[in-house]
Amino acid sequence: MGTIHRALKIRLYPNSKQQEVLNKTLGSCRALYNMMLYERIQTYENWKQSGDDLTVLYNHKNKTEKEYKEEFSWLKEDVDSQALQQSRIDLSMAYQNFFKSLKGQRKGAKVGFPKFKKKKIGSSYRTMMTNNNIAINFDSHKVKLPKLGWVIFRDRRKRIDGIIKSATVSRSSIGKYFVSILIEQELELKGVEITDELKAKTIGLDMSLEKLFVDDNGNSPAYERLYRKYEPLLKKAQRKMSKKKKGSKNWYKALFKVNRIHEIIANKRRDFTQKLSTQLVRENEVIVVEHLSLRGMSQAMHLGKSVMDLGYSEFVRQLQYKSLWNNK
Repeated sequence: MGTIHRALKIRLYPNSKQQEVLNKTLGSCRALYNMMLYERIQTYENWKQSGDDLTVLYNHKNKTEKEYKEEFSWLKEDVDSQALQQSRIDLSMAYQNFFKSLKGQRKGAKVGFPKFKKKKIGSSYRTMMTNNNIAINFDSHKVKLPKLGWVIFRDRRKRIDGIIKSATVSRSSIGKYFVSILIEQELELKGVEITDELKAKTIGLDMSLEKLFVDDNGNSPAYERLYRKYEPLLKKAQRKMSKKKKGSKNWYKALFKVNRIHEIIANKRRDFTQKLSTQLVRENEVIVVEHLSLRGMSQAMHLGKSVMDLGYSEFVRQLQYKSLWNNK
């Protein structure tokens, strides 16, 4: 047996009251994050000017979300306290990742200094499971969230069993609401044992910029270059946006159209890779994929647009977790 964590992302359809609470919570979490970040920056600047010992900076205690709620009463209005607490934790993690990245203690690409969160851009907040404040009913198609109550959702999946750990509520760049519920499950993870008697059905995949991949039999999926397909439409929308005054109502309307095209591309690419990865896992016991540095390819060979249009790293990630879940 093994423990896995599975995220169930579904679209929400809140009523007017719930939408108001959602926007208020998103705004409060963003404001708290920005105020705490500003406080840390000011503390560091004041320390530099004072010339004090480094221990003074280390021993300084920043204000907590409780102190900010006492100072700003609007942070208490219909806002989930768990979400505000997670904003503080997120900022703390952003600082830790930044300093670990500077010291070379963090794997992957370097992480920059935490940035202020912008208004009117897609945002999110996270809340934890406490006292059954998060629940999901697949029969009535409703999900229970703190301060919101039961919210209608749409999803074709019948049921996913497990223990709910947390929920991340998000608003996309074109105003759609989603919730991603983190579920802990116990699965029998035994893998595949290959012996001389049992020859597992195996497939090997080589990445291809034109066809996504070519398998060991020379076959390729019906891949479509989605970004290239929508690029003329995207350029037209971006040109119109560039002629608007930044920050004006017309500029935000033009930005909405640009973001909508980006969402169409992302959704179609995600739908294609999800269906393809599921098919490959169902039809094979062993899947062999070559190890590539996609970031290095995009930079060294000046193929950034073509590499990013593939969504190949996300495709491989889907193959990995689906193979684990299905003992492949």
